[in-house]
Amino acid sequence: MIRRRRHARFPPASGAAGGDTEALQTDVMRFMSIIGLCLMAVFALVQVIPVAEPGKSAQPAQTARIQQEIKGQQQQVRELQAELHALKTEMLRTRRVLTVAQQHLEQVAGQTQQARAERDRLEAQIDTRDRQLEQERQALADMEQLAEQKEQNLDELRGRLLDTQVQLDRSRTEIEALKRRVRQQAAKPVIEKRLPPAPVAKPVIEKQPLPAPVAKPVIEKRPPPAPTVKPVSARQGFTLRFASADALDRLVAAGSVTLYAMADQQAWRLSMDAGRSAVARASLPGWFHEMSAVTVPAHYIYSLENAAYGPGQSSVVWGVQLPAATKAAIASLTRGQQGGALVIRGDGQVIQEE
Repeated sequence: MIRRRRHARFPPASGAAGGDTEALQTDVMRFMSIIGLCLMAVFALVQVIPVAEPGKSAQPAQTARIQQEIKGQQQQVRELQAELHALKTEMLRTRRVLTVAQQHLEQVAGQTQQARAERDRLEAQIDTRDRQLEQERQALADMEQLAEQKEQNLDELRGRLLDTQVQLDRSRTEIEALKRRVRQQAAKPVIEKRLPPAPVAKPVIEKQPLPAPVAKPVIEKRPPPAPTVKPVSARQGFTLRFASADALDRLVAAGSVTLYAMADQQAWRLSMDAGRSAVARASLPGWFHEMSAVTVPAHYIYSLENAAYGPGQSSVVWGVQLPAATKAAIASLTRGQQGGALVIRGDGQVIQEE
């Protein structure tokens, strides 16, 4: 006896719906083939049954056996029909389940498409916000840099204002002293005494001994002072200088330090070219650290004096522009300190002398 295949109690997933339908159709075709074979067997048995001749009765045992086989075949046919009916019912139910699953799948696909569209929109908004945030960060960094530059300029202006105030006080003191001296001289009467003319005597030629040979003075050569920059802040007590003239030359040649000479609203930039100092016109720098003229190396002064377009006899103000790293190191060393001597080495590092 052929048993029909039992399916799972739960409805199949939408992905396996097509396979279940094909399997169901295969089972239906298989049972139809079995029914056909059974009917052929029944027809064959019916044809084998001998026809009773007139006047002769069939054997009771053979007749009973044949009837029993016919009943068995009929029972199998009924069972197969019942099985076929059950398969058709299950196939209809499977189709309904497949229809519902297809609708559910289409709904899920629509929701998935909407979710993808929403995701793409959110990603586009995130990209836009990221670009805006990066622009705002860049603008903030520029503002911070500008504020730092303005603060440095303000500190330098304060230092120059303090120097100007000191010079002004000194000039006032000198003017007051000069005024007092003029008043004192004006208060005294001036009496001119004339002496009678002296008698004219004959000149007497007197032999003088030869002067003793005078030894030439020994000139002691001293190294030039290290280039010195005026105080780096308005607070008194800090001095800034280069370690040596070679250190200044090395930094100028590397381009990390810019040396300026200024006079009569004009500026000249001094640089190192193949180990020799060179002079070129330049615009007035927006900010600089003023250097003491006595500490400027001699070859820079000589190059400026011999330049065809130099300042001539005008008084020259010397100044340097330091790189950002050096200024940051100076600010770090002076923070929280009352005073000291800062030295800029040839490699650009700043140290504090003990």
